[in-house]
Amino acid sequence: MTLRAERIFLPTDCAPESLCWSGDALIDWVSGGLRHGLDGSSFDPCVRYGYRFDGAVMSQDGQYAVIYERLGTKGLLLRQGKFVRELNRSYYHAEAYEYPVALCTLPSGRTLLAHCPDEYCRLELEDAETGERLTRREGDSPDVFHSRLQFSRDGRYLLSAGWVWHPVDVLYVFDVARALERPASLDEMRELELGLGDVFVEFYSAAFGERDTLVFHCSGDEEVDSAPLMSYSLTEKRVLSKAPLERPAGTMMVMDGYVVSFFEHPQLIELATGRFVERWPELGTGTQSSSICRGVGCLPPLAMDPVGRRFAVGTKKGIEVVRFVP
Repeated sequence: MTLRAERIFLPTDCAPESLCWSGDALIDWVSGGLRHGLDGSSFDPCVRYGYRFDGAVMSQDGQYAVIYERLGTKGLLLRQGKFVRELNRSYYHAEAYEYPVALCTLPSGRTLLAHCPDEYCRLELEDAETGERLTRREGDSPDVFHSRLQFSRDGRYLLSAGWVWHPVDVLYVFDVARALERPASLDEMRELELGLGDVFVEFYSAAFGERDTLVFHCSGDEEVDSAPLMSYSLTEKRVLSKAPLERPAGTMMVMDGYVVSFFEHPQLIELATGRFVERWPELGTGTQSSSICRGVGCLPPLAMDPVGRRFAVGTKKGIEVVRFVP
């Protein structure tokens, strides 16, 4: 499928502090729930938070949002823009890597909150509505710094793209239904079956594609000269495609056989070949290519909508929206 890009610019009175898609609008939860419509309309609920929040995630149904300090320890859970409760994570190296948090609305209507409220290495699932801890378990958790949490589009899987000591970027995927039934499975760090033998692989960044597909940029092997961009079937446990990528991918959005990479600026990449199809160098998106951000900084306000084939980047003057048309 060939994609054609269209641009929309939404001017704002002040620079956005966070962005989340909500239908054909973008919500800046950190700025109190400012709503910016793609038609140029806006709405300000006049809510302000007296803290250093600079990141936000939102559930698919739009009922819940979490605002948080990306390199801090504090977060707030909101329901329809109203305060529900405070969230916290361990202080341990919190200034070095991105706050681990994600929301997912299951087909049953229950919204799950994934985060690490007690220890940096202990991943938990909670009922967002009640705060009930759904994955209580005995024993210690492996020494992994969970970060860049992401649910698959259908809520079947949960991704943690964090790191371990040296430091080295790692990637683990958990079956959500299995975790709710047997919480100890969140402490089983199973590696992907890539068929590379004993070759050590470092996972720089990852994102879910359609259905059971996981796309990641990882360290090289003997088959390619540079670090490969790979797609992988989680149910079939096999590599679907592998292509050399000569520069970091950073944060990624996967759609229709393409990847949008946000390292330095947005770039459209053909997944099967690693070929760069289009670039937007005027939209600066930073150089984050790991969960570890110390000395590099985090992404600017960014909202990705792979199902709707669009993304939005916050700038000093407003919001730049790029959408793809087949």
